[in-house]
Amino acid sequence: MVSTSSDIGFHIGSSYGVPYPTLRHESSFLYDTESYPLAKVLADTLGVEDLSQIHKECPLKKDKSRLLKTLQNRGKRRNFHHCFDSFVISQVIPLLHSQGLAKGIFHTNRHQLRKGKPQSIIYRYQAFPSINIVRPGESSTDPHCDLAQGHSMGSISYHIPLTATYGTNAIYTEGRPGREDWHPLVTKSPGLGFQFDGARCLHFNLKNETDITRVSLNFRIVITRAQDCHDIDFDPDDQLCCPELLEDKFSQIPNFYDEVEVKIGDTQRSFPGPVATKYRSKNSISVVG
Repeated sequence: MVSTSSDIGFHIGSSYGVPYPTLRHESSFLYDTESYPLAKVLADTLGVEDLSQIHKECPLKKDKSRLLKTLQNRGKRRNFHHCFDSFVISQVIPLLHSQGLAKGIFHTNRHQLRKGKPQSIIYRYQAFPSINIVRPGESSTDPHCDLAQGHSMGSISYHIPLTATYGTNAIYTEGRPGREDWHPLVTKSPGLGFQFDGARCLHFNLKNETDITRVSLNFRIVITRAQDCHDIDFDPDDQLCCPELLEDKFSQIPNFYDEVEVKIGDTQRSFPGPVATKYRSKNSISVVG
């Protein structure tokens, strides 16, 4: 039987077997640049005054690896790494967790049977972001999805522009897998982040024909259950990432991921909300030109 284009589109966009499909819709969120001065701290780390003008200090004929060499030094990148880690733990994960609670993704029939025992939800995130620097005149990248590059299907992608993004310097993505409704992720200044299904949605860069450099952070988060929550037979209603999908190409790289544990249904305390604990600290980096 020959598959038609409509059949292919249906399979590409199908959510069957895909973790937490309701969290995969593209969305944007604001963050406080005073609390999380990612752009300023990265500029200080790289030794530049304005990230959007990096091309004036490092034109196309010069290798960007020299500019980014500072990030290979753990001591010199410490301030930026701390700022990013605080941003993920205090801003992004709580936002994602609130979305998960609102969508009911933590509830399964299996865990109704675990009365009296709290759930332990694990947020596995990229310990150090990919840093993209696209200077004026820099070449484009072909459409790709993170799944094809070895990331877990359970990954939710985050794109954090640290400069203005518009026209040909923005990243372009499709809204849903297979739709090919290409559109840019646009922002006028730092303080706006994007959450999208980069694991399955194709995204790419055009040749930057604007007069500014685009600098952005990209990272991924996977939601799963703590190992002691996998002691009951498989529940087909469970929307979280199962152990089989959790492992990807990058989980084999030492220190690539960090994890935060959030307990739901723990003992009553004097303040509301779940308990979040970062119980494993890592020090990897992922720098992308």
